[in-house]
Amino acid sequence: MKLPRAASAVVAAAIAPAVLFSSPAFAADTSSPSAPPAPSAPDRGATESAGTKDGGASEGDGQAAEDRAAIEAILADPETGPGVRAAAEKALKGTAADMRHFLKVVWAQQQFTDDRVKVLRIHSTGGVGVKREAERALNAGTQAALTEFLKNGQHVARLEDDRFEMLRMLTGAGKGITERVNYLLSHGTREEIRAFVETEQHAIRADDDRVAILRMLEDAGPSLKAAIQRLLDSNPSPAQLREFVTTTQHGLRDLDNELLIAQISSVGGPEVRKAARAAMLGTPEDRVAFLETGQHVARAKDKAAEEAAGKPDGGQDGSQGEGDGKDEGVKPIVDNNGTAPGTGTGNQVTPAGGASGDLASTGAGAENGWIAGGAATALAAGAGLVLVNRRRRTSP
Repeated sequence: MKLPRAASAVVAAAIAPAVLFSSPAFAADTSSPSAPPAPSAPDRGATESAGTKDGGASEGDGQAAEDRAAIEAILADPETGPGVRAAAEKALKGTAADMRHFLKVVWAQQQFTDDRVKVLRIHSTGGVGVKREAERALNAGTQAALTEFLKNGQHVARLEDDRFEMLRMLTGAGKGITERVNYLLSHGTREEIRAFVETEQHAIRADDDRVAILRMLEDAGPSLKAAIQRLLDSNPSPAQLREFVTTTQHGLRDLDNELLIAQISSVGGPEVRKAARAAMLGTPEDRVAFLETGQHVARAKDKAAEEAAGKPDGGQDGSQGEGDGKDEGVKPIVDNNGTAPGTGTGNQVTPAGGASGDLASTGAGAENGWIAGGAATALAAGAGLVLVNRRRRTSP
């Protein structure tokens, strides 16, 4: 009995390791002895849900930061219009959704409105070409058309207008304006032409106007001469010089012409007085015409009437002696001090007015003396005629 029991124990001891190491439990343990257990299905789902939630929050914060930076850049742009600026500031004070809505929708709407206002403002002050292109952009009604006009179209059209304006300046221009305009028309850039038309022309024209005013003194009548001296003594601005050349001088020339016509009438015959009165009641152009031609035609009629009546050749009250039959006129006598003019014979009358700048001729005439009747009588009669004429023209 003892021997079989011992044999059984030996057999059991021999097969025990093979049985133990071939079981599934031991095989799994030896393949990954240190790895953590894999999560169950519920645990995996919870982990993925938590990861998605964290990732979504991070992405939203980044978009809001980008939108805020974009809106702040829009506000920093000096070209941003008032409509866009107000909407952008409102969006920054709102939520992330408000900022996103501004960038996607509101910005474009407000930009279109602001650009239309800009184009309308440019249209109101532009020349012919600028107005034409502005109207074309407004009628198109698209953001692209407005943007194209603001970036390019207005500048091309303004160059066209500036070149036309410079050509217009050449009419009656002085030396400075003429030289600068001719240079810019041939060699000037768009920027140089714009600067000249907008600002530089005024200083150049002021120099030309000052030269023109000084030239007026050479043959100015008493009224014009006194006004020029007052102007130059007052250190005038370019605008004042321009006003005098374009406007003021003409009224003063006409006043000097009226005084001259009154003197001619005071010593003329019936036809001269009749023509002089019509000129005094007419326009400044009528007075210039009388001084240039009308007085001579009227004087010839008086001479013909006197010859037909058998009277000696000469003016009324013996103001003109016997002559050689040539048409004679009177010339204002104005010395360098601007004293009141007298009358002389044997000279052609040059009007003190006229847009061309030609003034009444001056010179010595004292050798002719005053006509019979006395200087005081002639001067009083002339001044009285001017006064009556002005009252008649201003009455209803």
